[in-house]
Amino acid sequence: MKFSYFNNSANKFGLATIGRGLTSAFSMLTPRLSAFLGQKILMRPYGRRSYNSELIQPDNELKILTSLGIVHVNIFGSGNNVIVVSHGWEDNSQSFQHMILSLTEQGYLVAAIDHIGHGKSAGKKSHLLSFIETMNLLVEHFNEERTPVQAIIGHSMGAIATLNLPYNLLSNKKIILISSPIKFFELMFQKVEQVGISRKLLKRVLESISYKYGKNWQQLTAEHHREKLDLNVTFIHDRNDRFAPFDDVKHFLNQEKNTLITTEGLGHRKILGDTKVIENISQVLAS
Repeated sequence: MKFSYFNNSANKFGLATIGRGLTSAFSMLTPRLSAFLGQKILMRPYGRRSYNSELIQPDNELKILTSLGIVHVNIFGSGNNVIVVSHGWEDNSQSFQHMILSLTEQGYLVAAIDHIGHGKSAGKKSHLLSFIETMNLLVEHFNEERTPVQAIIGHSMGAIATLNLPYNLLSNKKIILISSPIKFFELMFQKVEQVGISRKLLKRVLESISYKYGKNWQQLTAEHHREKLDLNVTFIHDRNDRFAPFDDVKHFLNQEKNTLITTEGLGHRKILGDTKVIENISQVLAS
């Protein structure tokens, strides 16, 4: 079974209701097996794995060992002004190529991650905790190299992973979160139920994964990291984003003083290559 969180189609003729009933019973009767099979279906990204950079070629590569395998990191530019960019689900580091070209021309060194199960990194399965682990290890790597990260730019799931990094790793950095799915897990539950999979099955999967990391998946929600908004965090979001509703971000920041840069008509992914957005990011970094 192929499943994508970016698929807007839904089962018709009551099939979704039947499917939810069957998968709910399956998750209750066989919790371990349902968690195992659920990971194979729901935690397997179907984005393009191979790519060739069209605008800019990496100057170097970095390999980071994580609990799920080797993560590939493309290094662009040179110098000590390090910026980490983190893509979203079913994407890869190439999605930032226009932004990377601009940043390297400004003298930044850009570390662009291919997360586990994405791009040139190892594995077929991935999840939010893997994203968080990789970013944690990469920032620590630069700290050990005495070239600390000055900014982190996260898109979509990469934005939520960024917000989950420890407070001390985010402090003294400029954080830019693009197309953030603030209600991350609620959106996941909506998608799986839409195609006829019970939320009980998804909960089994989330519980199984978070247990291995010694975490509680509910603690990964954006609301649990609200205290980090007192750091230097800028949000960029399109009003017409179909996959990360703008109203969720607006409500999340309603009582906060963080900068929210809005766009119109770019959607969830085109926003990364927009010239005006890249100019805004350059201004935030230079300020």
